Amino acid sequence: MRVFIVVFAAMISSFAHSNSELDAENEGEAVGVIYGYIKKVDVLNFMCERKAPEKGALLSEAIDKWMARNSSVVANLTDGLDRTPIDMREQLFEMAKQVSRNRIILFNKMSQSEKENTCVSLAEHLNSDSYKNEYPIAYQLMSK
Repeated sequence: MRVFIVVFAAMISSFAHSNSELDAENEGEAVGVIYGYIKKVDVLNFMCERKAPEKGALLSEAIDKWMARNSSVVANLTDGLDRTPIDMREQLFEMAKQVSRNRIILFNKMSQSEKENTCVSLAEHLNSDSYKNEYPIAYQLMSK
């Protein structure tokens, strides 16, 4: 389970650039990878709605469609988190809060056009389901 948290931390790090080596090797890691992805989307949606409302609406729509297309992944994530020992889950959630704060700080430092481009880019990423190619093993494990 410790690997699960390490993979999650690397996955949601603002400095993680290459995702392929961060794909899961087992179900516990898949929970971390997908949780990190959804947490990133959630934080950026929050920021886009507040700082770039027009683009935030576009992103919210993309999120709703993504969640509908990937409902089994979301359900399996919830089940996986429920099976995670409480102390590990609390550690994971605390780490997610810290990473989210950093993401918000970085977003706030962007110019308005960079903020809007970030929102649009994430919406396009969600609409294309390209995360399935970035994290193929995690997706496969979590979509069962």
